[in-house]
Amino acid sequence: MRFLLKQKRAMIGHTITVKVTASANEEIKRVAISLDGRKIDSENLSPPEVQFERIFNQVGGAGPGQDHVLIVRATNTEGETKVASHRWNDVV
Repeated sequence: MRFLLKQKRAMIGHTITVKVTASANEEIKRVAISLDGRKIDSENLSPPEVQFERIFNQVGGAGPGQDHVLIVRATNTEGETKVASHRWNDVV
């Protein structure tokens, strides 16, 4: 699986983009997303998909010097879970 994780600071919180693309002969069954230790989404895909993309607006807190961790867990139809993370710090 390939992951594309992006964030952009918004007026309130952040805009988060998550994209997961399955490898050849693979399908995505479940995706779980958390930001700073808090679940922001968890989806069981039925039927399984070869690509998952979701945009979240105004999530999490934002402020000078705050550290953030976005974690995405994607599980394929064989039950194998892959994990990707994106870390950043809010600048002034």
